[in-house]
Amino acid sequence: MNNNEKGKLLGAATAVTALTAGGYWIYQEMVGGKRPLPTPQNGSYALITGASSGIGAEFARQLAAAGFNLVLTARRKEKLALLATELQAEFDITTKIIVADLAKSEDVAQLEEKIAELNLAILVNNAGFGTTGGLLTSDLSQQMAMLDVHITAVMRLCRASLPGMTERGGGTIINVSSISAFFPSPGDVNYPASKAYLNVFSQALQAEVLESGIIVQALCPGFTVTEFHDTEIMTEFDREKVPSALWMTAEDVVRTSLQSLNPDRVICIPGRRYQLMVAATKSGPTSLILKIARKFRQRVR
Repeated sequence: MNNNEKGKLLGAATAVTALTAGGYWIYQEMVGGKRPLPTPQNGSYALITGASSGIGAEFARQLAAAGFNLVLTARRKEKLALLATELQAEFDITTKIIVADLAKSEDVAQLEEKIAELNLAILVNNAGFGTTGGLLTSDLSQQMAMLDVHITAVMRLCRASLPGMTERGGGTIINVSSISAFFPSPGDVNYPASKAYLNVFSQALQAEVLESGIIVQALCPGFTVTEFHDTEIMTEFDREKVPSALWMTAEDVVRTSLQSLNPDRVICIPGRRYQLMVAATKSGPTSLILKIARKFRQRVR
């Protein structure tokens, strides 16, 4: 697909979504609204999973700049250590690192124990990965590990955070989902399914903890410039086939998240194009939007 074809496809999708989504988007803007990030108090911490790079590392930078102490966790110790040292020196905060693979129950248990010890103000469940291939042809162990990371670990860490946050009268939980939650398509079927779970789980959890002062957000970024698509599992993905207008920076994604914490608007979608696309699935010809999304996804493979 050449640049002209990509531009036409993107333009058609944008035109359809803009026409069908206007009313829904206006409603969301009225309900939404932005609230400032809480001020860190009494040595409060933010714990971030998948913090060694990309969106997780950017959450670490922006929360450190806001004055939060950090617990950073991921599988890559060297990258965690470098980031922790950098942020501690630059922002005069306390940083701790925990090497953990959230596909392993014992590593999740280690984080649960750490959460119980902390004055935890913010939990960012960012760890995750994607796979390629159909359900029958993809590696079963990779699929199961992805579900453990995206679903089981998130549920357990949220649950571990609730007692302390409730006792302190508030806290923030950010579950990093994906725009793919709204566009199920063939190939890697468990990825959008697991992200859809995060959206529903976050909405239900917000309703459950509303009177405790806890804010829950499901962050749904689209294509973001990170290492996500650089892994060995994602070798079939071709960045060049994605229109440049759909790429966002991790900095913009995280900034949008932290400026959009609101119990009345759990789902946070960075980027106007993505907001309109999702709004169209809720207020317009859903089957047409899904066909466009599926056709586009097939082209980027």
